[in-house]
Amino acid sequence: MTHKTYLQEIVLLKKSLLSSSVFVATLLAGCAAPQKSDWVKEGVSKDGKETALSECSYQIRLNKTSAMDVKELTNLCMRGKGFRMKPVA
Repeated sequence: MTHKTYLQEIVLLKKSLLSSSVFVATLLAGCAAPQKSDWVKEGVSKDGKETALSECSYQIRLNKTSAMDVKELTNLCMRGKGFRMKPVA
């Protein structure tokens, strides 16, 4: 292998490494900020939402629900009160 060919291979390797780094950085940037969501109901304030969520939590704890079922039951309770989980800024 000549010196010139060796240098050309090093340049190609560096370019490949740089391209891979940019690609990985782009992928990670997309994953870095998960979209947030919250319970929303038209005409209901943040306080109203918190009250509804507290009522649901109270009912679920009152029934000594297993930890595995809490999220699903909270979801059903809030949906039953007319709230929907929507993306927020």
